[in-house]
Amino acid sequence: MSTLPALELVASAEVQAGPEIPRLPGFMASDFAPLVYAAVRACVGDARSGHLLEGIGDRVGIVLGSRRFDTVTLELSVEQVNRGQVSPILFYQAVPTAVLGQIARDYRLTGPVSCVAVTGDARAEALELARVLLADDGAEWVLSLTVEMDADPAKAFASADLVRSSPGPAERKAS
Repeated sequence: MSTLPALELVASAEVQAGPEIPRLPGFMASDFAPLVYAAVRACVGDARSGHLLEGIGDRVGIVLGSRRFDTVTLELSVEQVNRGQVSPILFYQAVPTAVLGQIARDYRLTGPVSCVAVTGDARAEALELARVLLADDGAEWVLSLTVEMDADPAKAFASADLVRSSPGPAERKAS
């Protein structure tokens, strides 16, 4: 593997959970998916109008890192199982990749997609994986996302960073 590149931060945003976060069709139980989608929208613009990813979707990868992922849907599914009910809609393991699929569809992104459970600083670990994707030529741009859910919904947030490799000295001279 080649040396991991330095990153250039192109755009960044963070959103907090709350009633102002728009609901996301198909995701009914928690704020997880709406938070992730809202962070992307705040970072790169609305998928239905001019946004930073127009025309480069085939070269954009997505990374999502979280310590807890969708704990609300997990808790609801456990409650239902304990009552003898099983709901395929509350399959919490699918929520992270499902929301990334919706982002990829809406923004027409076809690069690699990764979801990772992190143990430390979620943003730093997601950005490190973005560097790996860029070094492996898996993407020219990476939408690096983090989401942290909390028992106190007011503490839940998601962030989005659009990054690419920083140009090296030779590239800087050429431009």
